[in-house]
Amino acid sequence: MPLTNQPVKGMYIMEENKIYYLLDRQLKTQGRQGGLIIMRLQSMETGNQITKTIKSGAKVEHIEPETKEMQYLYSDEKGSYFMDSETYETMFIAKDTIGNYINFLKEGSTTLILMYDGKILNIKEVPTVVLTVTETSDAVKGNTANSATKLAKVETGFELQVPMFIKEGDEIKINTDSGTYSGKAN
Repeated sequence: MPLTNQPVKGMYIMEENKIYYLLDRQLKTQGRQGGLIIMRLQSMETGNQITKTIKSGAKVEHIEPETKEMQYLYSDEKGSYFMDSETYETMFIAKDTIGNYINFLKEGSTTLILMYDGKILNIKEVPTVVLTVTETSDAVKGNTANSATKLAKVETGFELQVPMFIKEGDEIKINTDSGTYSGKAN
């Protein structure tokens, strides 16, 4: 395993034979004694978050997960099913691993899956997705007293607020972090 003394956000760290995802890190200086690195880690097995403090310059063991391209098939109440693009093998990913990102996965779309030693670590999320509006109400003239938005449903079933000029069939960009409208697709 490679070692580093510069842990960065988004890195996978191996600690006591368990894999953790580095959510955040802060540097704290202590005058002559040197600095400390405060890391907020999430366990890939349980999902629990822990905070760990190490001395600045201390080496941590990190892993480089392999990236595999898979096609999203469908979801049920337990999780989602993906197909390996090379071997056509179907893989199951638990609902808590994907989280709210399931709202932005379109059936048949390709997705990058992060794996290590045959175990699925996470799904590689993209910052914005383009989805088609399937349901929305018509804009009512003069209905801009409060805010000029309306509710729209996209092809994955996700609902969000969009500007009044958006109509059914339009393709829109959605920010996957916040689940908000970020523009009309070209």
